[in-house]
Amino acid sequence: MSYKYLLNIALLFINLNVFCQINFEAKLSKSTLGVNERLRVEFSINEDGDNFSPPDFMNFKVVGGPSQSIKNSWVNGDRSYSKSYTYFLSPIKTGTYSIGQATIEVDGKVYKTLPLEIKVVGAVKNPNKENDPNYVSDSEIYLTSEISKRSPYLNEGFSVVYKLYFSSNIGITNWRELSSPRYTDFWSQNIDIDNYTIEDGTYKGKPSRYVILKKTVLYPQKEGELTIEPLSLDITLQLPTNRRDFFGQRITKSSQKVVTSGDQIISVKQLPNLNKPKDYNGAVGSFNFVATTSKRQLSVSEALELELEIKGNGNLKLFQLPKLSLPSSLEIYEPEKTENISTNISGMRGSIRDIYTIVPSKPGKYKIPKIEFSYFDINSKKYKTISSNEINIDVDGEEWGSEKDKNINSKIKPKNTTLKFLPFKTKSKFVKIKTKSFFNTNIFWGLLIFPFIITILIIILMNYLNGRNKFLNTNISIKSRKLAKKYLLDAKSKLGSKKEFYESLDKALHNYLKSITLFDNSNYSKINIQKELEKRNIDANIIKALNQLFSNCEMARYTPITNVEMESDYKTALDIIAEIDKSIN
Repeated sequence: MSYKYLLNIALLFINLNVFCQINFEAKLSKSTLGVNERLRVEFSINEDGDNFSPPDFMNFKVVGGPSQSIKNSWVNGDRSYSKSYTYFLSPIKTGTYSIGQATIEVDGKVYKTLPLEIKVVGAVKNPNKENDPNYVSDSEIYLTSEISKRSPYLNEGFSVVYKLYFSSNIGITNWRELSSPRYTDFWSQNIDIDNYTIEDGTYKGKPSRYVILKKTVLYPQKEGELTIEPLSLDITLQLPTNRRDFFGQRITKSSQKVVTSGDQIISVKQLPNLNKPKDYNGAVGSFNFVATTSKRQLSVSEALELELEIKGNGNLKLFQLPKLSLPSSLEIYEPEKTENISTNISGMRGSIRDIYTIVPSKPGKYKIPKIEFSYFDINSKKYKTISSNEINIDVDGEEWGSEKDKNINSKIKPKNTTLKFLPFKTKSKFVKIKTKSFFNTNIFWGLLIFPFIITILIIILMNYLNGRNKFLNTNISIKSRKLAKKYLLDAKSKLGSKKEFYESLDKALHNYLKSITLFDNSNYSKINIQKELEKRNIDANIIKALNQLFSNCEMARYTPITNVEMESDYKTALDIIAEIDKSIN
């Protein structure tokens, strides 16, 4: 009996160990998928855990999740528990990659999943959507960049309109820019869009809906083939399901999708050299030119205004008005420059003016010759030269410093021209005047030594102020770093709460940058920060990542953000701070 009793106890302990054994594992929906397919990754554990941390998902974009589910049941006295975290991933490129280890904490002990290998191949014809409820076909939503001119001339304006097309069964609730288009070698001007309205249209012959998200006017500043980098968006969608509510309405669910407009190649044509005027300075468009004066008759030393104005449609902000050349007797001052330009989808339109103040120094009749302005007419594809009319000016009065002024003294005659000698005494009595030499006086030595004393005092004062400023700056730096750490910890504690998290993250970055650059609030701007970091030889990729993080903090107030994205931004902030510290120390 004793052996049987011991055997039962041993079996009981074995069962308890099996029952209490913690299993934390990762599962993939497939081991091989096309670059246009979606992958489901599930992390499951058979005990309740805390502080779950997913892997980095390198070479993949998180398009859904995490979704959390818990199953807890008792059957015939046996407990069954399961907790899972599910992600939907979109591969970025082909290749063989590894899904890293996820971690979770149970009773103070950390458990890790095993890394899993996944192979990404080329696009497949019929992407499998069975395991991806958040999948949206590329045929259902697409982002386009519509170019008004593919082969403009140098300095000729054209427009880029970004449209998001989507099928009628899809709803768009929000969007944010992941990467903005870069207009290298272009002068650019964004056109404000007050309201985003959904319009009916067609795309590739199929009925579709669309919304205009962005409008930009570009003027190429370089000849040859130029690339417009794509616009990438993270879009929040509302997708229909097969379920219906109590009233029979179809139930929808939210999903995320990343779309891109793709690169655009622009072939910029060279302006013709044939018949190019010598005074041509880069004006392209269609213009009128006029010169006017405030008066035609005036007196010497009286001022008049001469206004040169160019109006029309073209690159008005990208060239200068012709220079004014006048006789030396007409004194001319630097012009006052004014402009009245509006930019719409068709380009710049309006006028630019140079207003000169002219003061004549001599009387006479003056002729302001014709003033010429040359431009490349975009309609006729030829150079045109237009000129103002001659302007005649009549100046009266007397010349400054004239002969009349010189002869004034000659009209004054002395009353008596007879020279008379007055009597004077031949005997003189000399009295000694007591005088003291300035040399070797107290005032002399005081004036001699005073500059040296002042110089020494200034040096002492400057050393004191520099030391004090250095001390104050050091204290400011220390305090700012402490605040940065405080707000970073605060941001970490608020993961999952979008508004509070990004406010704390922004404050942390603000105070950290203040600690290394000593910017005050008035100088705290992206441009100033970028310049200061470039001076400190910070890597351009780090600066770019920092700017993107600032954009995320700003856009997060208005767009939906997942916990995964917040965790990613937090990790990015830590990496940026670490890299900057490494570079400046």
